[in-house]
Amino acid sequence: MAFGFRGFQLRGHRRVAVAGAVSSLLAAALLALVCAAPAGAHRWGHARPAHTPPAWSHSAWSGSRPPAPTSYLALGDSLAFGYSQARFDELFPEESPADFESGYVNVFGGVLKVFHPGLQIVNDGCPGETTESFVKGPCPYVAEGFALHHPYAGGPTSAQLSDALAYLRAHPGAVNPITLDIGANDALGLIGGCKEEPLCIAAGAPGVFGKIAANLGLILGDLRADAPRAQIIVLGLYNPFGETIAGGNALTAQLNEVEAKVAATVGARFVDPLPIFNPPGALEAPTICLLTNMCTPLKDIHPTALGYKVLGGLVLQQYLLGVRPLRP
Repeated sequence: MAFGFRGFQLRGHRRVAVAGAVSSLLAAALLALVCAAPAGAHRWGHARPAHTPPAWSHSAWSGSRPPAPTSYLALGDSLAFGYSQARFDELFPEESPADFESGYVNVFGGVLKVFHPGLQIVNDGCPGETTESFVKGPCPYVAEGFALHHPYAGGPTSAQLSDALAYLRAHPGAVNPITLDIGANDALGLIGGCKEEPLCIAAGAPGVFGKIAANLGLILGDLRADAPRAQIIVLGLYNPFGETIAGGNALTAQLNEVEAKVAATVGARFVDPLPIFNPPGALEAPTICLLTNMCTPLKDIHPTALGYKVLGGLVLQQYLLGVRPLRP
């Protein structure tokens, strides 16, 4: 069973140049972490003085050292899970969550573990998840009988949000950071329902975007309430179809702007992968082929191994921007 959307096959060239550019971005982010964050040199959260902004505010932090985090909580859809259609098909029916541990969550989490070797990655990612199912459940992947990296405490009919909140409440102050990617399957539902017809997609986009914004606001508000000092990073969308669907990049940019604004209301940082996955002009098609599986026979929207590394590097970049040094 596919947990993606099958679209167009894109062709292109100059892959070596694109590979060099995205690999350089990841290397730069890794180098920045090594140079800027020696063990114990940076804060993982914000203490809340009585008269200052809320705990998530970038100005609301003190010089006292917080306890080291014990968990990184990863939330979202198939991208958080690390899904690949080819990998799933190859292993079915013997597929296991352990076979999908090379996604952006593991790339980013692997760097965090360099400085916190005991850090646990708790991956709640659910292939097929929409903003609605994230809040209300059940996870579509579990409903089809497949296993998750981190089974939800409430059982197979429970929601990812309820599991995330249960985990945060069971580990107060010990979870940092939290990453979230969600909304792509809402958008893909619109694209599929419109049979990829641009005018239909454009007409339906405002309603879908509004629903995503409302659900994302609820999700992030609940996460912030239970993790007031954690750094939250929201990963936005790339457009695997490119301009084969007219206006697709512009609509993706609009949706990313919507998600970024919602993220900002709780002090979360936002990662925009669109400029990397969808560069303007002639490089877009080969870049999509390089960073996603759209140019394979499966026409799979999910990232390639390199694509997942690039997403991990982009998340790492925003994480670094949100880290605050200890006061002398």
